[in-house]
Amino acid sequence: MKMRGIVALCAALSVVAGSSALLAQKAADKKQEEKRSKAEQLDIAVLVRAVDTIVAGQAVPAETMVIWESNHFIRAQDGSTYIPFTVHLDRSKLASPTVGLYVRVDNKNAPSPPPPGKDNKDNKDKGKDAAPLHAYENVYFATVGPDGSVSRPLQLKPGDYNVYLAVKDKGTVEKVDKNFNPTIGVAKKELSVPDFNRPELATSSVILATAIQPVQGTAGAEEDPYIFGPMQIVPSRDAKYKKADTLELIYWIYGATGDASGRPDVQIDNSFNQKTADGEKFFNKTQPQGLNSQTLPPTFTVSSGPLPGTLQVPLSSFPPGDYRLEIKITDKPSGKTVTQNVNFSVAAL
Repeated sequence: MKMRGIVALCAALSVVAGSSALLAQKAADKKQEEKRSKAEQLDIAVLVRAVDTIVAGQAVPAETMVIWESNHFIRAQDGSTYIPFTVHLDRSKLASPTVGLYVRVDNKNAPSPPPPGKDNKDNKDKGKDAAPLHAYENVYFATVGPDGSVSRPLQLKPGDYNVYLAVKDKGTVEKVDKNFNPTIGVAKKELSVPDFNRPELATSSVILATAIQPVQGTAGAEEDPYIFGPMQIVPSRDAKYKKADTLELIYWIYGATGDASGRPDVQIDNSFNQKTADGEKFFNKTQPQGLNSQTLPPTFTVSSGPLPGTLQVPLSSFPPGDYRLEIKITDKPSGKTVTQNVNFSVAAL
């Protein structure tokens, strides 16, 4: 993809990042809540109770069928942070590919929620004006992919959080009986959400991708948090590539100051370093990329939104091995720089 084309694409993505996906999700969640079956309501109660026990102090099992695999941080339009995340489920411990997944997020510095089983009468009395008990809470009934992965989005304000996950096979019974003893996986993840609203040069997470493409089929943002408008980013799960592949990555740049006319003037330098038995050695670099009046759309200014950072590099010339990509971003008007590092590997086949 030509530089101007990918810049135009990413500029469009930056407008919708963290908004369309969550709006679609909220609409889907509201619709789902209106038609929960009795079996689903039972699943939700069981999953919530499993997390309640962890919050109350029970140790998280060392072995579990659910693992937090990865996440990315992207600034949303309202100043919060959009967080697409992926969990990995052990398919061998599931009776079917359809599961109930409960996600709860609590602010580490917020007062503790009521203990399990306590009726929070005060909040009920206050109705719609009641403060939420959790920074985020949702349940999904999802079909697990063949690779065991499920991806969904969060949207949080900057801060430190505890994320709790609980998963079980989607139930079919409508009430508990004496033999009801479902297998439930629980996990806990500590998450520090960055503040992208500070007046300094910064970037979102760098997303290593296997493809950046038009949306395939009927997938929507409520099912795939890496869908932005008409485009889909397919993240690499393990940062492992083959020589026949193309390394693709995308990120957003915040805090560029602009020239006298408000136009960005940013230079991106990408250098590749190969990891060897004797330490790192410089391998090669790309030509500097400019995000300025020559490469950006004519009306694009620093107030238009974050700047897109992208890179597409064929790996045919890379010997098999491990690499570190250093991305150095320079805001020329202010002289400020920020550096990101990305690790990946290349295999012969």
